[in-house]
Amino acid sequence: MTETGQVGREDQINKTDSHVETVVDDEMVLMDIEHGNFYSLTDTGKRIWELIDGPTRVDTLVERLTAEYDVAENECIEHLSGLLHDLQQRGLVTVTPA
Repeated sequence: MTETGQVGREDQINKTDSHVETVVDDEMVLMDIEHGNFYSLTDTGKRIWELIDGPTRVDTLVERLTAEYDVAENECIEHLSGLLHDLQQRGLVTVTPA
């Protein structure tokens, strides 16, 4: 991930061990166990979280999301980068450059 928050297609995403997660109704609720902060992911954000099942490359996420949703690849990468940057800043995922 670059300083501007843009991910590379071959970057690898991993969930960290510093959270617990549960589904409540239609949202994924995450709690940062180190700081006690709660986060909520709905709709596409929830689906992205579900797709990060172990080490996951960005291009794999883009491929799955563009197949499941009516979204152009460039737009998908842009929005995915924003979410991954946000999750990384909160300590919920790690992004390992290719």
